[in-house]
Amino acid sequence: MHSPPGRPNPPSASPTTILTPGRPFSPAELQAMTNDGVLRLLVGDAYAPAAAPLTPELRATALATVYEPRLRTRTVVGRQSAAWIYGCAPAPPLPVLLVPAPRRLSAARKARGVLVHEVWLGEFDIIELGPLLVTSPLRTAVDLSMHGESPIASVTLRRLLSRPGLGLTPSLVSRALDALPRQPRKQRGREVIATLLRETQRAPA
Repeated sequence: MHSPPGRPNPPSASPTTILTPGRPFSPAELQAMTNDGVLRLLVGDAYAPAAAPLTPELRATALATVYEPRLRTRTVVGRQSAAWIYGCAPAPPLPVLLVPAPRRLSAARKARGVLVHEVWLGEFDIIELGPLLVTSPLRTAVDLSMHGESPIASVTLRRLLSRPGLGLTPSLVSRALDALPRQPRKQRGREVIATLLRETQRAPA
């Protein structure tokens, strides 16, 4: 099948195909292919073939194009941005990057277009997806319970808990919260999860 005159040839739907302006198509060509249903915009200026499955690896590969490559191996994608990678949140306008304490990355705080937080992360809190380090589903849920104060964050947390394949339950998140070192928002997280646990217990079978 040939592309219509004036249209670029559509890309093949490789599981990790991500297109950004100039690689090799112009912004206008990418938009035209999106309008034709050939591509879909994932995040920032990162596009993927419309036929490609929306996997966490694909989303992580797309998010990696949004910020500086030097930060990829020195930070961990977390909170709402990690939840987006798992398919449970809207695409982040600014990636949330976590710097594992006690490592300090002052350069990251000066990076444009990202939000940076220094946090404690355990050995099992980090997984590798595509080119990025990402907080595990469990740690992502824990962080959102403590730091997600917006209505969107509450919806995201519920989606994480109900997402097939992630293996999350309110009681599991509660136990993970209890295992964290002392920190100011820990009690808030417990209250949020306790509320979700009550909602689960009241839900009809």
